Amino acid sequence: MTLTQTDLANGPGRPAGSDGDKVRNALLQAARELFMRNEFKAVTVRRVADGAGVNPAMVNYYFGSKQGLYLGMVEAVLAELETRAAQLDQGAENDIGSFMQSYSLLLAENPWWPNFVIREVLFGEADTRELVIKKFAGQLAPLLLASAQEGVASGQYHADLDPRFTLVSIMGMTLFPFIAKPLLQQVLNLDYSEEMVRELVTHNTKILYDGIKISRAGADL
Repeated sequence: MTLTQTDLANGPGRPAGSDGDKVRNALLQAARELFMRNEFKAVTVRRVADGAGVNPAMVNYYFGSKQGLYLGMVEAVLAELETRAAQLDQGAENDIGSFMQSYSLLLAENPWWPNFVIREVLFGEADTRELVIKKFAGQLAPLLLASAQEGVASGQYHADLDPRFTLVSIMGMTLFPFIAKPLLQQVLNLDYSEEMVRELVTHNTKILYDGIKISRAGADL
């Protein structure tokens, strides 16, 4: 997104009204596109500002620093995930399945996210890595763990189910298809359309539930 001069203030002051939101959103979008392709240290404030079509001073004004902008971008994605996870009905039989579908569709809309996180967690700078881990641990993971724990407590899942490992399974089944997207597209001819993603989630949910749900008709047969 590139803003015209009529949208922006040329100086460091904040644009009035809705222009301020335009500037902030433009910076977040430009940061997303740049951080997707480059390591944190390779992305400069000026490159982000140029990509957004704004004065570099806007980065410091809205986010405080490049790291603040980076964290703002991460928070925006995690906030959407958190919102979707928080909307799940913990007492419903399709709670985890609903999250897997929402998360998978979000990844389909943001295919850069899984590889971005892996790159930063495994190979990024220590402070940046800690920021990503802290955001995930503080927002998304507790919601999924609580959902699995509720399933055990209510008798919906086997009593010996480990919610921690359940979270590992969910994230693995959900993330891997997008991490390996180039390979799977070529080898399995997957098109990653919304219809395909929904079919994949249905498949994964069936596998997961058949392994952890207690059958009402023939338990422990």
